[in-house]
Amino acid sequence: MKIRILFPALLATTAALVLPGCSTVNLDATGDTQAVYELGQFQMVVNTTAPVTFNATQKAFKDLDLYQTKATLNTYDAHLEARARNDQKVTVDIAEVNSRQTLLKIRWGTTGSKANSRALYDAIEHNLR
Repeated sequence: MKIRILFPALLATTAALVLPGCSTVNLDATGDTQAVYELGQFQMVVNTTAPVTFNATQKAFKDLDLYQTKATLNTYDAHLEARARNDQKVTVDIAEVNSRQTLLKIRWGTTGSKANSRALYDAIEHNLR
């Protein structure tokens, strides 16, 4: 009887420790600008269009020594893939929210890497200036 009760609790605790959760990432010193890091995916809205973000992402791949393997650009969205030197897959999805804002989603590796995703976001943001 006790095993039936303890097993689900143990399973839930293990999942909470192993699986990455949701957190906010401060993008400036004041904390006014934040991104979301959820389940291994870094998400942020940028103030430009999908094609401009696509070009900035391609340049950021080169800046970070990533090898681009796939790039698809449509009118209002885009999808890019690259490989890091350690063969980790990097995926970037771009989708316009409206005519002035675009949602950027970054996943670095299978389970995600907050630090590497943030570095890629910073490089993309730098290229948008």
